[in-house]
Amino acid sequence: SAPFQFISRDYQRPVVVSGFEPLDLLQSVWLLLGQLLEGRAEVAIQYRRVASEQGNLRARQAVAKVFEPAPMSEWRGLGWLPNSGLQLRPDYAHLDARPLLPASAGVAAMDDPRCGCGRVLSGHLKPPQCPLFGGECTPRQPRGALMVSSEGACAAWYQYRRHGEDAHAAE
Repeated sequence: SAPFQFISRDYQRPVVVSGFEPLDLLQSVWLLLGQLLEGRAEVAIQYRRVASEQGNLRARQAVAKVFEPAPMSEWRGLGWLPNSGLQLRPDYAHLDARPLLPASAGVAAMDDPRCGCGRVLSGHLKPPQCPLFGGECTPRQPRGALMVSSEGACAAWYQYRRHGEDAHAAE
């Protein structure tokens, strides 16, 4: 949970590190609501059976040995963001597969330009407000990053919305 402290400290927003099971999610919402009602902004860990404040120290050491912060990283739906990713350290550069890929594999991680994934990710748009959602963009034919994985916001919204509901009216 330590990497998320800045959210509560700098933005005065409550944070809960949650598990994925239904009861985990329910308890996490309860913990968030408790902080909101009491006017607190802290980082809480609901998922204590797995998560800790410092994380998995052995895994963090292994990652730090092989990777270093990258000055710029490209994120599908968001574009290039400074200081947001990792790159191989020089001692491990010989393991980088990118030079072995054809030039066409270096194509930017772009969604359909009409896709609203970046705006969904940044909280400016709900999935059914995207002009492609549920029509041209479905889990079987995704046009954006958030419909590709079953855990993506658009794919989850698509899967669990009520049948017959007008996707653009759901706000």
